[in-house]
Amino acid sequence: MNIHLFDLKSEMINQGITTLDFMENNFKVNYADPKLVISKVFLIEDRHLCRPDLVSFDAYGGAEYVDLILKFNHISNPFSMELYDLIIVPKLSTAIRFYQKDPLKTEKILNDTKGLFVDPTRASKKDQERLKMLQEIAKKSKNGSSEIKPTNLLREGEVPFSANGDVVIFAPNSSAPRKKTTKYDTNINLNPSKQ
Repeated sequence: MNIHLFDLKSEMINQGITTLDFMENNFKVNYADPKLVISKVFLIEDRHLCRPDLVSFDAYGGAEYVDLILKFNHISNPFSMELYDLIIVPKLSTAIRFYQKDPLKTEKILNDTKGLFVDPTRASKKDQERLKMLQEIAKKSKNGSSEIKPTNLLREGEVPFSANGDVVIFAPNSSAPRKKTTKYDTNINLNPSKQ
């Protein structure tokens, strides 16, 4: 069974490993398109359960259009089809137009998103000005960071948590110890026997 959508996915290379971009939408249906023609409507039978290839075979005489039928009917998990589900089958010549490949758009989005952090010189003029402003603010602050990164990324030398056997402190580099309140203790005690 050949799934045509896999052939349309853009390749991404990250640290020398080539992968497919499964987030890219390569099948966009316009249900209001006047050229779209529905050729068949049928119910899922016992023999179709967990067999989307048989659904494609009944619809088009071959197993190579599984992805078209599933995407057209908004079925993301082919094993979720149940007995007597209604399947709408578009005429192949009118539905095949909905396959799309736009590698330039995908590559541009990836480069724009990563560009600011991977290669700051590729960032837009506005983003470069923001980076300069953030660096100036960091220089003036007592605890200013030498690395300008989003708050969800660790900087050089930072750790996500620290523990001393009794207490776990999350984000020790950016959190200050809190005063104990009368109602709640903010530290997590890992060793209750030492109370």
